[in-house]
Amino acid sequence: MALSGTVAFRPDVEEIIAEAFERCGIDPQTQTGDRARAARRSLNLLFSEWANRGINYWAVTQNTLTLVNGTTAYALPVGTIDIIDAVIRDSSGTDTSDQIINRVSIADYNQLPNKSSSGKPSQYMLDKQFTPVAYFWQVPNKTTYSMVYWAINQLDDVTASNQDADIPYRWNECICAGLASKLSLKYAAEKFSILNEMYERAFNFAAASDSDGVSLRVQPTALNLY
Repeated sequence: MALSGTVAFRPDVEEIIAEAFERCGIDPQTQTGDRARAARRSLNLLFSEWANRGINYWAVTQNTLTLVNGTTAYALPVGTIDIIDAVIRDSSGTDTSDQIINRVSIADYNQLPNKSSSGKPSQYMLDKQFTPVAYFWQVPNKTTYSMVYWAINQLDDVTASNQDADIPYRWNECICAGLASKLSLKYAAEKFSILNEMYERAFNFAAASDSDGVSLRVQPTALNLY
């Protein structure tokens, strides 16, 4: 028997919503208008939940923040959820050198006695507002410093049913199971328990595969929100 020879399977948002409604025992062809919009909203809420349950490695990017002489605070791009690692890069001279920069809490930063002290930054504090802001200590005293950091980014919003979801192949089952769980809470309450159990199992499988291959990984405890 011949194989297809393709590896292009990627359900779009409409297909994900249809699969989720079918798992709820609901004909997806009848779910238009307000219910279709509600399903897309639930999908975005599912993405928000994932951001609180650990590192989505496909949403991690390396970024460079150019530091300015005498400037303490720097706005990061909207959609930056968190920073998982960072170094200070000094591009002066013929060689570029990187040095680990330590992250401190808001309380620790607040207790620094002289926040205007200048030099090569060795610590930063991340104020996780809608637009996150990074504060550095010491205040940069040269224009050759930059922070190279690895950020967890917000997944792209779902705004239309003909879009693709911002997930890799191995998360296809999890997104369908997760959306089915959320939709059942609203439209098929008698199926919620089993669908939510299936979702938790799918999430655990996907999260276990979504690692960077290190022997020890620290992440927040996954919480069942219901």
